[in-house]
Amino acid sequence: MRQVGIFGKRKSGKSALMYALTGHKIRQDAALCAMEISGVTKVMLVDTVGVDVEGSTALKSAQTVEVALMLIADDSFELELAWISKLRKSGSSIIAVVSRADTFSDGGQALAAAVREVSGLETFCVSATTGAGIEELDAEINRRLSKE
Repeated sequence: MRQVGIFGKRKSGKSALMYALTGHKIRQDAALCAMEISGVTKVMLVDTVGVDVEGSTALKSAQTVEVALMLIADDSFELELAWISKLRKSGSSIIAVVSRADTFSDGGQALAAAVREVSGLETFCVSATTGAGIEELDAEINRRLSKE
């Protein structure tokens, strides 16, 4: 089964993004969830433990995902950059995601520009609360999976 991993620090909105992408209610303790996202069927979304958790199993998950969503929720994203490097080594197609975009006065645009500048990654601003950017992110995930 094709796998899309959701990576980020604790409280960065990983589970909320999973809910927004699938439209299904996700249990708080769900780590693996086979769901459909529009356009792709039978994709396993892997909601990882926070990358800031010591002994996290996220690195093991990184080895198996085709597409990795790296969530960035604040302007202190050095740890996320280190994880982007790890994900690149694993061969995953990486999408940077400024999560909780509704909490930024500019919708996360300045943070997205900073992330793009230092990582070289296409960066999406999304809000699971308002739904902003979810359709665009969904389309990008589908585009990347259709290339595989």
